[in-house]
Amino acid sequence: MGIKSKVLIIDDDVKTVEKLKEMLSDYPDLYVAAHAPSLAEGERLLSEVEPDLLFLDIELPDGNGLEFIDTVMRVCSNTYIVVFTGYYKDYSERAFSGKEADYLLKPINVYELDKSVQRYRRAITGKRTHVLKGSSEPGLGDVFTATTVTNEMRIMRPAEIGYFRYSTRRKVWEVALSDHSFVQLKKGTSAADILAYNPQFVQTHQSYIVNMRYLTLIGVTQCTLYPPFNDDEVLVGRRFSRELKTRFTLI
Repeated sequence: MGIKSKVLIIDDDVKTVEKLKEMLSDYPDLYVAAHAPSLAEGERLLSEVEPDLLFLDIELPDGNGLEFIDTVMRVCSNTYIVVFTGYYKDYSERAFSGKEADYLLKPINVYELDKSVQRYRRAITGKRTHVLKGSSEPGLGDVFTATTVTNEMRIMRPAEIGYFRYSTRRKVWEVALSDHSFVQLKKGTSAADILAYNPQFVQTHQSYIVNMRYLTLIGVTQCTLYPPFNDDEVLVGRRFSRELKTRFTLI
């Protein structure tokens, strides 16, 4: 079973926290371990939780989040920090100069959050039990843009995509989404086209490509994915098995 990253949120805005929790629920390898409404409570939880990923508000009742970064680095030096700010981007970049932190502008946008999560994933590549080799390059991985069979342009976040399967009857690739629907890609779309979009997409069978973030178990002929794709049949072909297991490495 894949290892999940522990997330700590330090923010006194209940609505922001609840929205962030809901958005993070789209990522099967992240889970919110704790929430603190103040820096004092956050400092106590740092040692207790030892979070992999910290979402930190700048303005808190008992202090400034930017100044708290030094405390985080002292207590949990390996924690990846994402700071919330309502300020404009140019100010944010100046404020974070010299700070080992990413940032998100409020109100939180689902696409910007996904970019931060992707940056976090790349930052921890090689440090976790399950490692996706070669994922240091983002490619076009922030969103997956595709043309459907009806010539519509469809934009999908990687977090929505569980796997791709080739329909031999329709002669097209289909995308399995987290809402249990399938999107048919335009005829002529190849496996190579799909794989080029994101290093997390890896071929398991001549008719299947999976999103590695959902992969939890590799069997002889099938692989198992995290919910909501855990009941789906995803085949593993012999000629793809070795590369798949190499990409999904146990250290």
